[in-house]
Parts: sequence; C-alpha cells; structure tokens
Amino acid sequence: MPTIQHLIEGGWSTENGPKAPTLVRGEQLIGVPWLLRAENLVYTRDGWIQKMPGASNVNGTATGATDTVGGCYDYWRSGTGGSPAQQRTIYAGTAIYTESSGTLTSRITGLVADQRPWFEVMNDLLVMAFSGTDVPRSSDQTTFQNLAGSPPNFAFHVNHKTRMFAAGVATNQSRLYYSIVDNPENWTGAGSGSIDVYPDDGDVITGLASHQNELVIFKGPNRGRIVRMTGSAPSDFALVPQFRGVGSVNQQSIVTIGGDLVFWDNLGIHSLAATANYGDYSPAFVSDPIAGYFTSELNHSRFAFVWGINYQAKGYALWTVSRAGASTNDAILLWDYRFTPARFALWPAYAVASLAMVLDTSSEPTPWAGSYTGRVRRMNRAARNIADTAYSADMLWPYLAYGNASDEKTIQHGRVSVAPKGDTTFTLGWQRDGATQQTQSVNQGGVSTLGASSDQFTLDNLTSGVLGGGRNIGRHVPQMEGTFQELQIQMTQGSLDVDFEPHGFELDVSGAGLARAPLAG
Repeated sequence: MPTIQHLIEGGWSTENGPKAPTLVRGEQLIGVPWLLRAENLVYTRDGWIQKMPGASNVNGTATGATDTVGGCYDYWRSGTGGSPAQQRTIYAGTAIYTESSGTLTSRITGLVADQRPWFEVMNDLLVMAFSGTDVPRSSDQTTFQNLAGSPPNFAFHVNHKTRMFAAGVATNQSRLYYSIVDNPENWTGAGSGSIDVYPDDGDVITGLASHQNELVIFKGPNRGRIVRMTGSAPSDFALVPQFRGVGSVNQQSIVTIGGDLVFWDNLGIHSLAATANYGDYSPAFVSDPIAGYFTSELNHSRFAFVWGINYQAKGYALWTVSRAGASTNDAILLWDYRFTPARFALWPAYAVASLAMVLDTSSEPTPWAGSYTGRVRRMNRAARNIADTAYSADMLWPYLAYGNASDEKTIQHGRVSVAPKGDTTFTLGWQRDGATQQTQSVNQGGVSTLGASSDQFTLDNLTSGVLGGGRNIGRHVPQMEGTFQELQIQMTQGSLDVDFEPHGFELDVSGAGLARAPLAG
C-alpha cells in the first residue's frame, strides 16, 4: 500500500480543466500541477501556500465615509540640507492630503472627485495630474499650487531625459507634450513642444514609460499600439513603431519589474520583453494561465481603473480589478513572478481603488491601498484581518485520479501537514467522484487527535515547543478513509486573526496503478 505525498507545483489556472493528470516525481510523490481556486493567499519562497497578510487603517479618521482614495504617493525631496525629507501625499474625495502619524492634513481642495491621479517628481518638485480634468498641481512639500508654466491639462506624465513628458489631454488625446529642459514648470518656452503620435489610428495615448533610454508610448484601448521615441532633444526626437495590436489600458496598469515593463491590455497582462520576442501571441501574455478568467470574469468596461504595483521584496505584482458586474474595484490580482510558470492568486477581500509602495514604519517599502470609504490601508500586516474584519483563504485542487480514472482505489489513511499556528483550525474538504463534499476541522498546533472523532486522544495543547513551534506538524484525517475513483481536495481558513500555511498532504492508497509519467515542463 503506497503512501502518496502531494506537492503543489503550480498556481491558479483556469485553462487546464477540473481534472489533472497523474504527475509523478520519484516514488509516490505526486505533483498537483495547478489550482482551480486560489483566493486570499500567497505563495511562499519554499513553494507553500499561506493566507495573505492583512491590513490596518493608516488614518484613524476617514476623510469622508464615501470618499474614494484614488491615489497615494511616497514623495521624497532632497532639499538643501543633504537629508532627504519624506511626505506621503494622498488624493481622496475632492482633496489632496499629506499624512503624518495617521493624521491627514488637507492641502488642496475643490478637485473633481473619482479621478485617476498620477504623480511624478522632477527636480525635487512633485507634479500631480488628475485624469486630464483638473489643472495639474505641484508641491515642494510646503507650497501646494497649480503647476506653473502654462501646462495643458494632462492626465499622466513621466520624467524622461531631463524633460517632463505628458499626455492624456482631452482635446488632443494622441498628442505628446514636453516641457523645457530641467523644468517641469515651463511648457511654452524654447525647447518645449509637442508631437502627434499616429493621430488617425483610432486609438489614444493611454500610457508612458521611460524605459532603457527610450520613451515608450502606449496607445489604446481599441486596436492598440506601442511606439518608441528615440533621441534626446526635439531636433532628433523620432517615433519608431514597435507593435500593433497590443497596448495598455491605462497609465496606472504599467509596472516596472526588473528590466521589463509589464502592462494590461484588453486581453491580458503583457510583458514588453516577451512581446518583443513573440509579438501578440500567447507567450507574450504573462496572464496566459488565467486567460479564461480575463475573458469572462472581469469587467472590461472598468479596465481604465486598474492600478498596479511591484512588491519587489516579496517577488510579486498586484493589480486592482473589477470583477464582472462590479462598479468599483472589488478585488486584487496577484502575479508571483518568482515561479516558472508564474503563479496567480485572487484577493477578493481587498476592494480598493488604488495601490502604492510606501516606505513607512518598516525597513522596506510596503503596499498602501486606497479604499472607497476615505481610508488608506497599510498592507502586509502579520495580523490576518483587514481593518479588524475577517477574510477567508481558499485553495481548491483539481480532481486527481492516481492512474486510470475508472479504477477504484481505497484510502486507508489520510494526513495533512501544516505549519503550526497555535490552537486554531482550518477546514479540510474532499469530494469523491463528484459526490457531496465532506469536511473536517483540522487543528493547526493545539490538539493532535488519533482515531475517529468519537475516540480522540489529546497529545498536547502547546502553541510553542514540539507540537506548536516546530517547522511542520501532521494531522490524521480518519473521515477520508474509503473508496473513490477521482479525488478533489479543498482547504479553507476564514477565522479572524488566524494564519494558515498548509505544507502537504499524504494518502495511503491501495489499488492505485500510478502511471510513471514525468511532470510536464
């Protein structure tokens, strides 16, 4: 009777169906090649699954109960004293605030609500744009005012080769504007100007990025186009078409990861480097494992509100999304780029309008999220709650047949291993052959049971030491014993402030004629 150990070797996928092949690594070691559901969880460096971190409110008092926190920015100014000064800038409702020790101070009022702001620093000056609706503003951490120098009402901008470049002007949406050298407060003097970027192609400029000594110009949202602008001065600026048929949905979706640009278009998430190699084909989509989800489960009419960040310390990128039927961003999509193929997860517990990386009380940049209730939230909290509200981590495996799907097998013994989390529980569910799911509550470090539920033997109740403080603990699942042809596993943990980190699963199975097949890829 073989003991079969299971190793999760892939992340969430919508493209492979509900049944997985039997993939064997070594003797009785089976790879689970993908997950059918991966909600409110992350992947650890060791390849384990863990409940995602929580979040706490930054500002103790909301700016307004219905205020959309449309953007945050971590503004550092060099100043003249040689010591950089930090100011965290927040757009919420109809105002710009600065934050200090949880208190928000109003700096600019009277803005149009629900815009998509963009922030960029040049020569120590913070330049703020607001969807092309409001006049751009500036800040030197003391004075907050309209941006000087007669700028157009642009929606986004980048600092590139000593000039500020901007686009998204409502009256000229295919026009690229630029300031004079070394001065974002002069848009009409000698050396300033504009360039029309394929104005008759049926698309508008949707994003800009300074990348590898060139300005990358994205167009969309219809057919899409990517253009490179070369040169260092108006006399040698040149537009070089790069791709047709792919573009970005907005400025906020573009994320720099290493030496690559990753961005959203209408069909998925693209890598600029991969697009250069493959064009508009499947390998260029980093989101290929969840292509079906992109097509049918997201609200494409709200792609303009996607906002992304690179959480480099953890090795993943995050984007706010609106699921089908939603009128706000009601989830976050995680892409863990440390793994090949990349692993995805969905965080429906986070309904946030915006994201930013901020250096706050920790030693490394931390994600901040802007809510729809006038609160800024600090993410990556060890406590598993979001502003004191519980959320559920949920992992669903595909069906596993252990050889021929028509052969009957028998489970003699089942064990789940988890990282110890004290005297807490999670729910283990299993389905045999599509029948009604059965469940069992599994302890994560407190009570270890042997035998049936009516005949349990308590070994210990420690939260530290051997049972509760070790690397791994095993739990017997006697209720799983029985016959099946195909088996599906689900693990869920939804308690307030309770972590969850499953490491593996073992089954003693008889009658399983395992096919010795190599793991694909």
